[in-house]
Formats: sequence, structure tokens, C-alpha cells
Amino acid sequence: MFDIGWSEMMVIATLALIVIGPKDLPRVLKSVSYWVRKARSLAREFQSGVDEMIREADLDDAKTLLQGGNLSVERLVEDTIDPTGSLKQEARDLEIAAKATTEETSKVSAKSSSEEPPGSAEAAESEAEPPKATIIKHPVQVAPPHSLTPPSDDGGRVPAAETPEDNTQKTA
Repeated sequence: MFDIGWSEMMVIATLALIVIGPKDLPRVLKSVSYWVRKARSLAREFQSGVDEMIREADLDDAKTLLQGGNLSVERLVEDTIDPTGSLKQEARDLEIAAKATTEETSKVSAKSSSEEPPGSAEAAESEAEPPKATIIKHPVQVAPPHSLTPPSDDGGRVPAAETPEDNTQKTA
């Protein structure tokens, strides 16, 4: 702020010592430092107020820009997600295909109902309840008994059948 060097400060200190005197100099320096602190505090408060007003002004500008200005959030998202427009075109094609399918279905149902007279038994049956599924019964197949036993611990080999001779006591 001020461009004061050491030589200028020495001149000011010497003049203050001569004019004020050594007895009152500490009290004067204390009051000067108090007023300097007070001025800095006011400058800080003023600066924060100015910063707050700038922030609010920027927010108001951004708000008006988003609400009705040149920037559309929907357009920004659309450009980010689908910049070429291929997804939008595919969605339109699917919508057209779905409409065509529903129109064909309604035409077919209208045509089939117009062919049969409304009082016929078949027309009444088709409107009353949907056709039932046919149940086909197959004979139950049972697995052979050997396939139901769990595998043995000896690597899957089937033990040989014990004969009466094997049941005798063995001598050691």
C-alpha cells in the first residue's frame, strides 16, 4: 500500500521520539496499534461484504441463465449422453414399431370378431374364457436300485458280495 523503506521509517521514528518524547512514546504506539487493528478489521469486514455481494450476483446470473436463458439443462444432458442423436432415433423407431404392432393386433382382433356372427357359440366361447392348455401325462420312470445308493469310499469300486466262508473268524 505504502512504499516506505527503512530509511523513511528511521526518519519517522526519530521525529516521533523528538516530538512526543520518550515518556509518552509507548502509550502513543499502543493507541496507534489499536487504531491500525481497528482499521484492518473494518477493511476485512468490508471486503467480506463485497465478496458476498459478488457471490450473490453470480448466483442470480446463473439462476436467470438456467431458468429462461440460453442454457437448457435438458439439452446439456442430451448432448452429453447422446451427442450423435442415434439413441434418440432408435427410441423413435421402437415407438413407431410398437404402435404399428398394437394397430395390427387390434385390426386382427377386429377382423376375427367381424367374421363370426356375434351370437355364435364359438364367439361366445372365445370371449368368455381363454383356451385351456392340454395336459399330457407320461408314465413315471423309476431309476434302478443300484443308481440310488451313494458311492462307496473306496474310489467307486463295488465291493464283492460276501460269501459264508468269508464270515468265519480269521486266525491271526
